[in-house]
Amino acid sequence: MGFMDKLKESAGQAKDSMKKGFGDAAAQIKANNEEAKELKKPLEGAIERYEFTYVGGLPDIPKAKAGAWGMNIMPDMFAFRVTNTTKDWLYDLDIPYDDITDIRIEKRTISTTEMFLGAGNDANQQQENVIVLEYNDKDGKKATLRVEMLTGVTIYNQAAKCKELMDVLRRNDILDRIKKSEGGAKPVADDIPAQLEKLAKLKEAGILTEEEFNAKKADLLAKM
Repeated sequence: MGFMDKLKESAGQAKDSMKKGFGDAAAQIKANNEEAKELKKPLEGAIERYEFTYVGGLPDIPKAKAGAWGMNIMPDMFAFRVTNTTKDWLYDLDIPYDDITDIRIEKRTISTTEMFLGAGNDANQQQENVIVLEYNDKDGKKATLRVEMLTGVTIYNQAAKCKELMDVLRRNDILDRIKKSEGGAKPVADDIPAQLEKLAKLKEAGILTEEEFNAKKADLLAKM
């Protein structure tokens, strides 16, 4: 075989190898995309599905990490499921409604960049887009889970999605199943007058400023 023939043979082998490499890469990308779509699907029987990013609360994952964690609202529990962005460090978690002692929305201060991207203003940098779950884990120990809403295009839409989630729970009588405490606490609205009285005493004692008092008072009245 002459030199040119060997050169052509080598070039042909290199071309075949490159083609196979591209084919393998394309197949892997397709498989990854299919897996990602599958992991983002609601579970069978789910009432609704929202995506969150993990903020904290799990003993074995002490720090917040980026990535989507799907929360399926099932008839009897919250079923958290990993996606392709969290499968390497997070895990699936089921929290039965009967084990939950409290669920609430908390505020988060958004960054200036998030504010401008969301077309907001400096008057609404406190957004309620963190869901807090307090529950008894499988060992009967008290646990707290914090997750931040990802569903929604902007930070303001995500805050709206948190309220939507609570409406879904209310419409499906799930909030009624969630215990406020192990001993059965008084309904929040029934306890508000007592809390307002405590706030007034704190203001009189100089512990709370007028501004702090009015802000906390407004929060309590909004829950009635």
